[in-house]
Amino acid sequence: TLYKRGYRVLVIEAANRVGGVIHSITTPEGFTLDCGPNTIGTNDVRLWQELIDLGLHDRIRPAARCGRRRYILINGTPIEIPSSPVGLITTRLLSWRGKLRVLGEPFVNIGTPTGEESVAAFFSRRIGHEAVAHLLDPFVAGVYAGDPNQLSAAAVFPSLWEAAQRGGSIVRGMLKRPKQKTLISEPKMRSRTFSFQGGLADWPRAIARALGAGNVWTGRRAVGLRDLGTYWEVTVDGTGRLETITTRSVIIATPAYVAAELVEALDPAAASALRSIPYAPVSVVHLGFRRDQLSHELNGFGVLAPSSERRQFLGILWASSLFPHVAPPDRVLTITLSGGAIRPEVAEQSEEALIESAIRDNQEVLGIRGQPLLTHVTRWRHAIAQYTIGHRERIATLERLEQRRPTLQLTGSYRGGIGVPKTWASGVGAGERIAAALDAQGTTTDTLEQARG
Repeated sequence: TLYKRGYRVLVIEAANRVGGVIHSITTPEGFTLDCGPNTIGTNDVRLWQELIDLGLHDRIRPAARCGRRRYILINGTPIEIPSSPVGLITTRLLSWRGKLRVLGEPFVNIGTPTGEESVAAFFSRRIGHEAVAHLLDPFVAGVYAGDPNQLSAAAVFPSLWEAAQRGGSIVRGMLKRPKQKTLISEPKMRSRTFSFQGGLADWPRAIARALGAGNVWTGRRAVGLRDLGTYWEVTVDGTGRLETITTRSVIIATPAYVAAELVEALDPAAASALRSIPYAPVSVVHLGFRRDQLSHELNGFGVLAPSSERRQFLGILWASSLFPHVAPPDRVLTITLSGGAIRPEVAEQSEEALIESAIRDNQEVLGIRGQPLLTHVTRWRHAIAQYTIGHRERIATLERLEQRRPTLQLTGSYRGGIGVPKTWASGVGAGERIAAALDAQGTTTDTLEQARG
């Protein structure tokens, strides 16, 4: 946003590569491994246009149609998640009593809670405990690595929560949703799920190339921030000595706990709010097999495990079914995710234990025979921000800081949504607010001055 408007942008990245948790590698065996997020699903025309502007349109790889099929493990067997009302009636995921409870959601008078509800409490009152245990629990664990008893319903599912407040039930509230007026010329697109030829890291690498090597500093960490009135002073460490940079605006795009250190002197309340945002650890185990080792078709996105199954894994993703290009011909790639907020200790196991557990789960759940051709482990000790009870008030505290200091903005997966498109949108929003603040000051280009310590 700022770069396209002619402002000079300097990115200070603590790691030795760009992308953060987006990290892709290609192995000597010819597998492409996404060690963090591995898909993008969006209907945001702006995001799609950015990819085109970056020259990535030829590297986009759409997800296979079978990716629409997703499974949940029940009694050791992967069962497909229903995608229609008819499918809900015939599914083996719920008993008849559980199905009737879900279908009766619009007609159940459940009253109004006295305080902020957890995800589990919110949905238990609306669709019943069985649906929460068999459908919601694995979804929350697989997507958010979270505990539904700790996550805030209003923060994690804002549109559903608002619908329930508006209509007394989710379904009635959605029907009462006011229609949004749109211009006839406004571009629209269907949601698409995709990756890139070299994995998701193709995107941040392309952004770094567009900005230019001199404007992307890797291996350097911002360690201090001072408000000088119309300017900001940023202290950077990473070259063996401290450097200071003077700039008119700052966007902090770090994890919340890192941002807390930078804003501590400016706003202790904001720093406290940031420190109060927990992160769940996740381990990622890639396994490569020969196709003739499979007895399951792997015709879908993957399988999620409810807590009631008492498995070590949160989910097993069928990466090469979704994106055939990530594995050589006649080879199969799976991704086993474990840990999360409910069982964080699992993610801390040794690499050998994680690999052994992943192999066992792939063999037992998917019927894969023999040992893998490839094993690769990635640990994320702070993988996914948890939108726990009180999260909306924490974000409101950050917004008050930004309102007082509009040339300082915070962005990241801890606000607006955890997925790649929503994190991108959070960053775009931060850039737009910075541009508006600089325009209000009459600044046409953002000046950067560097002084070495």
